[in-house]
Amino acid sequence: MKRRTLILAATAAMAFAPRARAQGGGTMAQIKDSGKLRIGVASAEPWFYKDPMSEQWTGVGVAMGKRMADELGVEMVPVETSWANAVAGLQANQFDIMFVLDPTEERRKALSFPKNPLFYYAMGALVKEDSKAKTWDEFNTPETRIGVTLGTSLDRNVTEMMPKAQINRFSSNDEAIAAFAAGRVDAVVQFHPALVVQYSRLKIGKVLLPEPVKPVATSAGMRQEDNPEFLNWVNKTFADFYAAGVPDQLFDAYLTSKGIDPTGIPGLIKEDW
Repeated sequence: MKRRTLILAATAAMAFAPRARAQGGGTMAQIKDSGKLRIGVASAEPWFYKDPMSEQWTGVGVAMGKRMADELGVEMVPVETSWANAVAGLQANQFDIMFVLDPTEERRKALSFPKNPLFYYAMGALVKEDSKAKTWDEFNTPETRIGVTLGTSLDRNVTEMMPKAQINRFSSNDEAIAAFAAGRVDAVVQFHPALVVQYSRLKIGKVLLPEPVKPVATSAGMRQEDNPEFLNWVNKTFADFYAAGVPDQLFDAYLTSKGIDPTGIPGLIKEDW
């Protein structure tokens, strides 16, 4: 019995050894050991979109994850989450990275972000056809009902910029747009690439880039850890991809897949705006 116990103990130790080595070596070691790069995905076009029939995920963030997984020679695996739970999901090791996660001050306390940006976008607003607003200040009135997605950086931005307005928070971009279509909000604030896709489906209202228009750098969140190998690799890869115009390539490809002509639509490389 003692000999059998020792054998079982040794077998169990061997079974858990790869995982232990991966965790001890950080996220990069874990990815190489498992052969998988797990990316967090949360419903928000054009970044992440789950087809209701096939349940397959597509979008700019998914395509970026695939490109990065290919660079590492591993499989890309989407892991469904929400924007509000993204930080907790990363900390709990449910996934390795989440794209299009803005590095807010609060998130920096809990996650690591690369120095180089993933790409840039601008805050936009979907408003009624007869809206005369041209600046953000004109939305800051007690009568204005604004829809935003809960837990996003836009939620924080709009709350700070428009303390007089009625801020309505929704669990996803789609829910905010549905509220606009139903007349329950007067405007929906999202970043301009998302609004382009939403407007193409809705065909009501109009998309504005209210002044002042400021480029916003987005990034990707990762777990905080002592070993910087994965963080350093992501930082360099972002720089290489941005210089090569990869974000625009992926954005244009997604728009085209949705039947939207990308010509004339501001992309994700701010130097080309």
